Amino acid sequence: MKRSGWPRLLFALLASLSLGSMTHLAQAAGPPIRLVVIVAPGGSADAMARLVGEKLGPLLDTVVVVENKPGGGGNLATQLVAKAPPDGTTLLVTANNHTINPTLFADAGYKISDLVPIADLMWGPSVVVVPANSVYMSLDQLLADAKKRPDTITYGSAGIGTPSHIAGELLEKAAGVKLVHAPYRGSGPSLTDLAGGQIPVAVSSLVAAMPLIKAGKIRPLAVTSKKRWPGAETIPAAAEYGLPDFEHLTFIGLMAPGGTTEAQAQALSQAVMKVLANADVKSRVASLGGEVGHMDANAFKQYIEADYAVSSEIVKATGMKPE
Repeated sequence: MKRSGWPRLLFALLASLSLGSMTHLAQAAGPPIRLVVIVAPGGSADAMARLVGEKLGPLLDTVVVVENKPGGGGNLATQLVAKAPPDGTTLLVTANNHTINPTLFADAGYKISDLVPIADLMWGPSVVVVPANSVYMSLDQLLADAKKRPDTITYGSAGIGTPSHIAGELLEKAAGVKLVHAPYRGSGPSLTDLAGGQIPVAVSSLVAAMPLIKAGKIRPLAVTSKKRWPGAETIPAAAEYGLPDFEHLTFIGLMAPGGTTEAQAQALSQAVMKVLANADVKSRVASLGGEVGHMDANAFKQYIEADYAVSSEIVKATGMKPE
C-alpha cells in the first residue's frame, strides 16, 4: 500500500530548520527511507549512498536502507522512484546517466521533470588510463598518435552514454582526433581488460580507476578536470596538454519523486548538506578520489536542467545509441 503525506521526521526537520535548530528530530522517529541506487553494489554511487545513509539515518532519527536496482543504464531505478509517492521515503541516488538517458533512449521511461533534485553528493573527474607497460607516457603522445592514425586506437568505457563515454567523446572533439569506442558493461570490466592489455586505452571515473592506479597496474595520463584534482595531484589535467576548454566531471546526486514540494526538497537538502559537511564524510570521499557536493536543492535543479541541455546536444551530435 502506498503511503501518503510527508513523513513526520521530515515535517520535524522542516520545522527545526526554520527555527535554526535540529532539536525536534529526537521526537520525530518515522518510517525508513529507501535510497534506490542505479548501479549494483560496489560502484561509487553505491558507496556514496551507503556513506550518506549511514549519517543521514541518525540525523533524521530513522533508518536509511540502500536498495540497488541496476538495469537499463539507470532507467529501472529512476522509473521506480519517479512513480513513488512524494512522501520522503523513497529517494534516488543517480549520476550523469540521469540527464543523458531521456535523449539517448527512445523511451527511458521518465522525463527530467518526473524527479525533483535534492542535492549533489559527490563530484569527480574521469581519467584517461593506459596499461602499466604502455608506450604512451603522456596524453600528448596518445593524441599525437591518434592524429596520425585516426580510427585505429581503441578506448574502453563503462558503456554507451555513461559519463566515461561522454568524456571520451568530448576529448575526441576537443583534441580533433578520432578513436574507436569499445563500450563495456561497467568500469570494472573495461579496467580489467586494460590492465591485461586487451585494450590500449580506457576512460574511467577516477574513483573506479584509483585502486588499480595505486597498485601500479594501470598508468594515468590525465584527468578530465581543468585543474589537477585534489588527492590525485600527480596526475596532469588535460588542460596542461593544450586543451584549456576541455572538462568533464561526473556527479552523484540525490533525487526525489515528482510532486515533492520546494519546501520539502530544501528541508531534505539541508539535512544532506549537514551530512556532507561532516569531516569523516569529506575524508572518506576524498579517499575515493572525489569531492563532496555543495549545491542545495535549487542550485542542483538549475545544474540538472543545464546539464540535460548539454547532454542532449552531445547525444544528438554523436548519434550514439543505447546498447
